[in-house]
Amino acid sequence: MKRITLSLALAVALTLLAAQFAFAHERRTVGKYDLVVGWMNEPAYVNQPNAISLTVTATDTQKPVDGLDKTLSAEVIVGGKSMPVALAESDETPGLYIGNFIPTRVGGYIFHFSGAIENQTVDEKFESGSNTFDDAQDSAALQFPDKMLSPSDMVKQVQAAQSAASSAQMLAYVGIAVGALGLIVGGVSTMRRK
Repeated sequence: MKRITLSLALAVALTLLAAQFAFAHERRTVGKYDLVVGWMNEPAYVNQPNAISLTVTATDTQKPVDGLDKTLSAEVIVGGKSMPVALAESDETPGLYIGNFIPTRVGGYIFHFSGAIENQTVDEKFESGSNTFDDAQDSAALQFPDKMLSPSDMVKQVQAAQSAASSAQMLAYVGIAVGALGLIVGGVSTMRRK
């Protein structure tokens, strides 16, 4: 009885784990192959190292497909900007390819794959969102004990400091001019007395 309960509990746990993995990644059949795409580390946080996770298996046999790091290209697209990302095949998990990068913007990301899987041409885009893998999130909620400034807040502070420095420089020039004028007036006044 104890073994049956333990087996049932293990089966439920594995089912929940598999469901969580499936929810955090998008599964798509492309020709004769199943592609599973998402973030390597879920959830994805801005300014934290992460990676594209791509798993490729044959649809009919579920056998992992090896060697795609030589025939498949990947790129990350965000807000009209794109960057190629090199795919590396995992040493531990056959059919898993990882493309390392650091997301720097909160929001949606598109992972684009092009090239070939064995003899089949591939040109597929996977977009993060509510029905696929998660968008990149702000890491501020996790920061402790001190909060780091976001890049946009940092830019605002630098701009404010530059503006203050510019104003201080202008006041220094005015002070120098007034001081020079005082010296001239003092010198003329001294010469008149003599």
